[in-house]
Amino acid sequence: MSSQAEPPVATTSSSVLRPWPQFLDLSALSLPISFSESTYRVTQNLRYFLPNYVVLTLAIFLLTLITHPLALIFFLVISAAWIYFVLSRDEPFTVLDYDIDQRIVVGFLAVSTLGALFWTHVWTKLFVSVIVGAVIVLVHGVLRAPEESLEDSPYGSLLNVVDSPRGEYASV
Repeated sequence: MSSQAEPPVATTSSSVLRPWPQFLDLSALSLPISFSESTYRVTQNLRYFLPNYVVLTLAIFLLTLITHPLALIFFLVISAAWIYFVLSRDEPFTVLDYDIDQRIVVGFLAVSTLGALFWTHVWTKLFVSVIVGAVIVLVHGVLRAPEESLEDSPYGSLLNVVDSPRGEYASV
């Protein structure tokens, strides 16, 4: 009755909160040169800062609940559970030496969140805060230049010409 050892769980870089000073770095903000670069920036920043965007949108939602103290308490507890179990953990969640699948944890938290939304009747506040959060995410994603090498950019070879007056041409 021997069982094979489970392979180690691969950690993804997108599941970890990035440092807030890096997220709020004003020196990394610049206007994009085209619409395609804007979409490239948004996709790269969404991939890199997704947990930060989620926490920011969640903070906006919690601020809208100031007038509903009971709902605020419920969602503070649920938000802390989401941040701890989903956003800030790289290793699997274990209970009594059993690894709990991440999908089960997310499913339980989703059902708890939906139950709290039904019980407290704050759907409109959630809707408005998600729209405001999406606008902030879009503006940040467009204005923040990703910190990647020029080869990963669709404009990599064009941007190299800016660094060198002669570009990549050899002298004749």
